[in-house]
Amino acid sequence: MGNLENQDFSEIRSLLMRAIKDAEFKKMLISDTDKVLEEYNFTEVQKILIKSLREDDIDKLSPENLEEYFSADSAVYTPDVEEELLMEEAGEDDI
Repeated sequence: MGNLENQDFSEIRSLLMRAIKDAEFKKMLISDTDKVLEEYNFTEVQKILIKSLREDDIDKLSPENLEEYFSADSAVYTPDVEEELLMEEAGEDDI
């Protein structure tokens, strides 16, 4: 990860750690997300990600699994060359 990406993750991690540890903040994050986000400098994509979190999503997070959550969420799928060839060979009826 580049330095900027680490900074971005650090700020999201900070927000979510606060929500994990502070029940009042979590309630505010869920009920008035826009107001909470005013305190942070997130990109539009990050704001959408945060706004998409439901209370039960946050409840599943812990300090231990937070980094795993984001690494899995941000993983980019790149198909193998073999898969690409199979997809090219597949006809419209095969899909």
